[in-house]
Amino acid sequence: MGGAVATVYQGGVPVNIGGNQIPQAPKYKVSVGAQYTAQLGGGITLTPRFDLAYTGEYYATVYNQPIDKIPAYEVINAQVQLDGPKDRWFIRGYVQNLTDNSATTGQYVTDQSQGLFTNIFTLEPRRYGVVVGLKF
Repeated sequence: MGGAVATVYQGGVPVNIGGNQIPQAPKYKVSVGAQYTAQLGGGITLTPRFDLAYTGEYYATVYNQPIDKIPAYEVINAQVQLDGPKDRWFIRGYVQNLTDNSATTGQYVTDQSQGLFTNIFTLEPRRYGVVVGLKF
């Protein structure tokens, strides 16, 4: 009888991942911020600030498959702060994720017992607010 020869791997199917990018590790991640403090008189200052954070593309798993690639994304935050004389009080308005970017920031695939579906993580939506502070 000429039967087919089968190979059974006890620990799964071996895959060479040598040279692959480390998961969740972008090659580039850059943050930059700028602010300017304007003297308004009477000891009152106004300080606008902008921040940009850029994260380059990366892979979600060690296998570096196209389906596992997380595209590059950026986040822009802004704030403006009015400070009273001798820093006795302040009022700050802010916006985080100014462009309301909903980029994917990570993902993972569940195992067979849960249906092999993919969970993704995204940036928080735009949020804004006001902060008031006093020194006694």
